[in-house]
Amino acid sequence: MAVRGLEPGKRAALLVSEVQNGITNLAYDDTPLSRQVAGRGIVAGINTLAAAFREAGAPVIFCTIAALRADWDGFRVNCALAARIRRKGLLVTGTRAAAIHDDLAVAEFDIVSHRSHGMAPFTGTELDATLRGYDIDTLVLSGVSTNIALPGACTEAVALGYSVVLAEDCAAGATAATHHMQITQHLPLLATITDAKSVIASLKAQASAGAGAGAGREET
Repeated sequence: MAVRGLEPGKRAALLVSEVQNGITNLAYDDTPLSRQVAGRGIVAGINTLAAAFREAGAPVIFCTIAALRADWDGFRVNCALAARIRRKGLLVTGTRAAAIHDDLAVAEFDIVSHRSHGMAPFTGTELDATLRGYDIDTLVLSGVSTNIALPGACTEAVALGYSVVLAEDCAAGATAATHHMQITQHLPLLATITDAKSVIASLKAQASAGAGAGAGREET
């Protein structure tokens, strides 16, 4: 059975949220979140999932956050998390810390949607226009974190009319406990919670259904 939102005829895109060196790579910043990312092996899982989307001809979009200037001018500090990002000073555009995780594969036609403020991927970006250009119905979310950015992405996406799927084995929170709480209590109200294997199976079923429909049209 297809994952809800990934039935034949539904167009999906993969969003990879904030899997950047300075957020998720232990080699750049040893934090509870980067340890969860490493322990759950989500980078390898995202690589596998992204490869399946590319094979299906579906967009892969990396959503990143970083200050545009080294002096942090223009980066608004209006919440505790923004203050923490500014205080650490790692996420500056053009630095290795702000770059997409060293072990995450980025293909030639993948899309990077960057923002320099806010805590969710649609805020102040062209992400919605990009998705509508591809006639996307459903967003498959991955990355970090199930504490903040992914719930924010779900809320924004639903408000804009998209269906949302979370590949939870390709996502992480700051702790195992908060991740579990979010995927069992809060996020199911907004998104279909599933795993990468089920998403990939649904993409393959879509491809098979499309091929069958094409053959039927040719026969007539």
